[in-house]
Amino acid sequence: MMTNKSGSQSSSASGVLLRDQERGGARRDKRSYARHAIESCRTIALRCLDDDRQPTGRWFLADVADVGVGGMCLIASEEQSLEIGQWLLMDLRAHPGFGHIRLQAQLRWLTRAHFALTFGVAFEMPLKDVPVLTVERRSLRRDPNKEDWALEEERAVATS
Repeated sequence: MMTNKSGSQSSSASGVLLRDQERGGARRDKRSYARHAIESCRTIALRCLDDDRQPTGRWFLADVADVGVGGMCLIASEEQSLEIGQWLLMDLRAHPGFGHIRLQAQLRWLTRAHFALTFGVAFEMPLKDVPVLTVERRSLRRDPNKEDWALEEERAVATS
């Protein structure tokens, strides 16, 4: 098990995570790509996609817990009705290091708690490199539905 400078743990070569070893080692990490823990970065906006991969519902925010070239782990404080296998649209303009403004990702797993929803997504196509994320120290949580880009999208949908 390796620990980086921030004290975060990364998975070992065998693919067993420390938290899984502490739980008895029954679960194995099935990720195809390594993940890198994140301490404090800007939230990202997500929106559910329907079966035709068209946006549905409102945007919601999620904190990034870890990221890799194949996907990421996110934490949302809002109650969302998400299902494993569902496609999500991710707005990544807050993180120019991704090299994309938008990416689609598929929900691979989720854990619900009374205070948060933690979930993992796999990007539609793996990235070339692990993105550098933009650090943010925030005191107020933003509403992505009130940002200029989201308002413009809503106007465009309403007029079409």
